[in-house]
Amino acid sequence: MKVLYISIKGHPIRISLFNFCFDSQFVYMARNEKEESIHIGFLEALALILPYFQKKIWAQFRSVIWIVLYLTLFQLLVLRIPIKEAGLITLGIAAVILGLTFFLEGLFLGLMPLGEALGLRLPQKLGIISIMVFSLLLGMGATLAEPAIAILKACGSKVAPWDAPLLYYLLNEGTDTLYLSIAVGVGFSVILGMLRFLYGFSLSKVLVPSIFILLGVSIYAYFDENLRYISGLAWDSGAVTTGPVTVPLVVALGIGISKVSEKNEQSSAYGVVTLASLFPILSVFIVGIYFSNLVPKPMAEGEFLRNGIHTPQGKFLLGEKLNQFEHKNQQTNSQNLTQTESKEISKKIIDAFVFALRAILPLSVFLILFLYLVLKEKIPYPEEVRLGIIFAVIGLTIFNFGIMFGLNHLGDQVGGKLPSTFRSIELTDSTKYIKNFNPKSVYTALNEDGKEEKFFYLKERKLYTGIPYREENWNPKNKVYEYIPIHGPIFGKEDNLLGFVIVLAFAFVLGYSATLAEPALSALGNAVEETTVGTFRKSLLIQSVAIGVGFGTLIGMLKIILEIPIVWILVPVYFLLLILNTLSKSEFIEIAWDSAGVTTGPITVPLVIAMGLGIGNQLGTIDGFGILACASAFPILTVLIMGILVEKSRKLSLNDSEQKTK
Repeated sequence: MKVLYISIKGHPIRISLFNFCFDSQFVYMARNEKEESIHIGFLEALALILPYFQKKIWAQFRSVIWIVLYLTLFQLLVLRIPIKEAGLITLGIAAVILGLTFFLEGLFLGLMPLGEALGLRLPQKLGIISIMVFSLLLGMGATLAEPAIAILKACGSKVAPWDAPLLYYLLNEGTDTLYLSIAVGVGFSVILGMLRFLYGFSLSKVLVPSIFILLGVSIYAYFDENLRYISGLAWDSGAVTTGPVTVPLVVALGIGISKVSEKNEQSSAYGVVTLASLFPILSVFIVGIYFSNLVPKPMAEGEFLRNGIHTPQGKFLLGEKLNQFEHKNQQTNSQNLTQTESKEISKKIIDAFVFALRAILPLSVFLILFLYLVLKEKIPYPEEVRLGIIFAVIGLTIFNFGIMFGLNHLGDQVGGKLPSTFRSIELTDSTKYIKNFNPKSVYTALNEDGKEEKFFYLKERKLYTGIPYREENWNPKNKVYEYIPIHGPIFGKEDNLLGFVIVLAFAFVLGYSATLAEPALSALGNAVEETTVGTFRKSLLIQSVAIGVGFGTLIGMLKIILEIPIVWILVPVYFLLLILNTLSKSEFIEIAWDSAGVTTGPITVPLVIAMGLGIGNQLGTIDGFGILACASAFPILTVLIMGILVEKSRKLSLNDSEQKTK
């Protein structure tokens, strides 16, 4: 429970946020351990609370600002392209920081105490079947409350229904089904986690068969033209689930259960994150297999618009959006676009609030009712719990707004511009509509090969710029010419090697630096150093994980640029991980597999997914997912290798000390 302790006239006072109330006299009520009420003036109360909130906001600011500055400066200085909608993006990032502050505070005030209380009482009052049912429902509710899961719905507009129909369906009409499948997968993961806390079996007994099943399903999906394109989404879904709601709630429940269990000598808190990230992958594949025959197969855009949308599969795929595709109409009126944009902002604010209510309230009501009606226990600190739930809803609403208009836009922009280092790209977000265009102003010039090319001059401010003329961009009816600026390649000719290297270096630094900024990794490092009695130092773990995430992000970027099927990357990597498991101690296995989950925070996930899809759209890659999956796999590899080296070093040190004593 997060509380403040202060001393007033020698009395220790316990202060929590629920005590803050505004009455006619602006009186602040604080409660000490003897339930005495002490009246503090409004200004004194404000002086106590403001530093607390400043500290919390500063903690979130530090975790966000580095990655945002890195992306922004890279686009401005290296790609030499201004940030579009910079004001809206800045507002969105500020909303992310503020929203995450409120959300996490509400989480620890409202939901965490309920999880701890339930964990302590469940084994005492209920049997194993009831515990399993509760664990399933808890896992599902916690997953739906994860902040990062909202990014999946925002990705739907970046997928064309003719290129990847099944992927399009799951990210548009089928988002509720996708969310539910991920939630069910986490629910079953929590069941296994609680059974592990109760009976103390090792992580490997679940891990090895699960990995074999996932790799088998991934190989099967590779040979299906619809399932192939959801493989990246399925593996990325595992990273989305290990966020600030699921992991603390499940760990709190598990620790509570382990305190009253007599068979948990071998179990530990490690391994919970791993289990929570594996089963959602399988559940997304299962849902994909079910819907693969209900949607059309991938086809050319023209064929889809002529015939595909009129089939039963096409109507099922598009749902309410069918009319939009039947009357596909591209507007070039900037005023209409602005009006549409403002309406879209208002709609998304409402959507963010509705999503927050749907995410937080069912989980909160479920926990409270289960504790009160089933276990017949009182709610611990009910005022704090109520305020915590309110904070969580407010925070998640603000955070979702920030995701939509801040991190999502920034990641999409940077991702869409990255290929300009090695290839010329169209800057579609800088499209200009030249009114009253006269074709008589078009000139002809010769290129290096002696071929004629048409162009015209455009005056912007005091500069005259030569613009290539393309016949298809001229609309003679409204006399408007659509001009899409071309940018790049920045570092040489088309598809130059230096440009590729710069993009891959950018990806590595992004993954490496974002990992170092994750507060969860620092906490894991402290726990690991304590668990291993200093054998595996905190700094060593942090560097191992950061290098692994950096290299994984690099490989994920390469996967999108070269359109490498994700199964070609993950199958050999996970087979190698299983081999390393046999060579590692059990404690290092659990640490390594959990380290992948702590690197995918609520900031990293939306940015990386949006950036991957932005690159994919620019290069024409159908499946822009997979970066998170690679960024989660490679830190396991680096930590396992480092664990083997640490254990070898420890044995050599012991042998040396034994020889010296002899």
